Amino acid sequence: MTEFTHETILVPFLVFCRVGACFMLLPGLSSERIPVQLRLFVAVAVSLAITPLVYDSVRPSAGETPSNLLGMIMIETSTGILLGFLVRVLFMALEFVATAMANLAGYGSVFSRAIDNNDPSSPFASLVTMPAVVLFFITNQHINIIRMLERSYDAFKVGVAIAAPPNLQMIVGQVGLAFKLTLQLSAALIVYSLTVNLAFGFLNKMVPQIPIYFVSTPFVVLGGLFLLLQIDKSAMEIFSSLVTQAIQNLGQNG
Repeated sequence: MTEFTHETILVPFLVFCRVGACFMLLPGLSSERIPVQLRLFVAVAVSLAITPLVYDSVRPSAGETPSNLLGMIMIETSTGILLGFLVRVLFMALEFVATAMANLAGYGSVFSRAIDNNDPSSPFASLVTMPAVVLFFITNQHINIIRMLERSYDAFKVGVAIAAPPNLQMIVGQVGLAFKLTLQLSAALIVYSLTVNLAFGFLNKMVPQIPIYFVSTPFVVLGGLFLLLQIDKSAMEIFSSLVTQAIQNLGQNG
């Protein structure tokens, strides 16, 4: 019979600090529309599932003094936040570029509530962000997140501060991927918006009597929506591949 000691409670709790903090920032799971109890139960279930796999790595830190234990709880929570942020930053970049694409396509003045949270957004932006969150679960990236958390104990030791140069390099690389994402996804609409507005600008200079705003708006709006329908599949493929690459890099480096 297994002896019940304080380590039996502290080890899963330290694992929960990292897993729960990571899940707090993950797309979909961190949505305000999901009940808090459900999010808590998922985090507890995943923590209990990976505890036997990382028990030997966490157990030495469970016997520390209460003062050191409090510091480890804070470090584990910060590590989970870092891992969750490195995945979330790609979706933040997607939300940013979706808003930019809505403005370029002439839908920037139409506001509503986002589907996955309560932030103000436009229906055009929801057409970009919502399929990305759905693909995150359809392609089993949430399972890769769990594997990444299990492997993170090899790179981020329990109780060791995370502010090290390799971790900063990882953050810079992930933010670089996010900027690459914004450029790739918004390139077509940037070119379209500049071309259409430049063309109608020349037309306005040549024929000032034409109410150019009322003439150009239907072309910009309809053309932007048509262009989104043409590039939506490719954009989601690019985004899904970048998320997969980012999670694999985190799994290898931590």
